[in-house]
Amino acid sequence: MILIYSKDVDDFVNQVIDCVDDEFIRFSEFDKIEISKMEFCNESSSYFVNNEYIKNVDLEKIKSIWFNGGVVNSFGDEYEDKCYEILNDAFLLQKPVYKLGDRISDFKFNRLDVMLEAKNQGLKIPHTLITGNKQKLKKFHSLYEPKYGIISKRILDGYFYNDDEYSYNFNLTFSITPEILEQTPDDFAISLFQERIIADFEIRVIYIDGRMYSACIYNFDNNVDYRTKLWKMNDLRIIPFQLPTDVESKLINVFKKFNMNYGSADLMFSNEEYYFLEINPTGQISFINNACNFYIEKIISSKLTYND
Repeated sequence: MILIYSKDVDDFVNQVIDCVDDEFIRFSEFDKIEISKMEFCNESSSYFVNNEYIKNVDLEKIKSIWFNGGVVNSFGDEYEDKCYEILNDAFLLQKPVYKLGDRISDFKFNRLDVMLEAKNQGLKIPHTLITGNKQKLKKFHSLYEPKYGIISKRILDGYFYNDDEYSYNFNLTFSITPEILEQTPDDFAISLFQERIIADFEIRVIYIDGRMYSACIYNFDNNVDYRTKLWKMNDLRIIPFQLPTDVESKLINVFKKFNMNYGSADLMFSNEEYYFLEINPTGQISFINNACNFYIEKIISSKLTYND
């Protein structure tokens, strides 16, 4: 049996499931489970769960796990959700079975960790400022205003911030315009800023167990964040791409540094230089996979089924 953690809306996970020739159970963001029994003794152990679709699933029989987002939710309150998470992790994470990816709660790095490690490996990174002070931001902005300006992106992987009135989406990267800078208060929440690089093309790399599947993305209108156009693919061209051996080797070392066997990385190619941007442990895969005919759904399903 295969256990799949996944984001609730992810067509790529469905593609993998279509290729899996084995029983499976899926823990998504909003599905709920019931732990019907966990039992341990010196001779044996068992762990039975129910969800809305199947009953009395013995997770002791799990032979592989794919972590691609997802959480464990109970039918109870927040306290019981936390109990479920701890019990589930204690039982499953120590199991000597094939695991692809990591639990969200087990990510041992953040955006700055990864950027500094990429720099240590010899990859170029954009000039980056982290501050909550307007004067320091204005000074940084003045360095790059004559070129292409600066951008801001989130520090944490949480996409939304909520206050008493609104929900704010921190998912997308955006330019810091003079108008935004003028309206910025003297002191604000700590934020990450970078020089804006106009790329000849961007590169999305999918990493699976030491192998890389890369695609270059031509963003013809130089939009700051090409993800705003993925739903209709306007002004985008995506084709397979082979990274230079030395860049690929350095990037593999970054993944290995953080004990990752699954994820995606973003780079830019500009003025004959490769710039490392970030790593995403559960990055979007389907639009690259479909455009380039990598058939990664078959690769992952084979690993989960046969652990090859």
